[in-house]
Amino acid sequence: MVVSIKLIRDKSRGGTMVKMIPAESRAEANKSERSVFTAFEGIPDRPDWTVIHSLQLTDNLFSLHGEADFVVLVPGRGILVIETKSPNYAVYDAGDWYLDKTPKPDKSPLSQLNKATASIHRFLENRDLYKDVPIARLVWFTSLSRFQFINKTPGDMQFYEWELALSEDIDHPAALVEK
Repeated sequence: MVVSIKLIRDKSRGGTMVKMIPAESRAEANKSERSVFTAFEGIPDRPDWTVIHSLQLTDNLFSLHGEADFVVLVPGRGILVIETKSPNYAVYDAGDWYLDKTPKPDKSPLSQLNKATASIHRFLENRDLYKDVPIARLVWFTSLSRFQFINKTPGDMQFYEWELALSEDIDHPAALVEK
């Protein structure tokens, strides 16, 4: 699905739920994407939020094609780009990742997010839509609890702990986005 991004200022939409684009999870979405989609579509009292699922980044800085699992637009706060994963366990060691039971276990989810956020930033900037809008990144391990993520180099400069979400966050997606 290709969606052009615009900063949404229209508060006249009916209902009190988050606007989901598309309205239903894509058929080929993996388990972690379906879990996060369901969590976001159930958020009450955030009608000005827009969540884009599986944003195809054809205007990509790093390759011919890219994708962001989720892009959350929160007026007045910013944009959150989310990469979802569901490994059996994850190990991080000084910039190196190992995500058990994923198609490319050594692929860095932060590298994926950096590419997606840079592409979105450039897209907005080239259309004069970027006006100091903060863009944050989040890796959401929907299958892991705190004790299944092994950080062998805590406190290094690669990422902040708040850039990680775990299985227990699925019940409170609004609080996760707002922190």
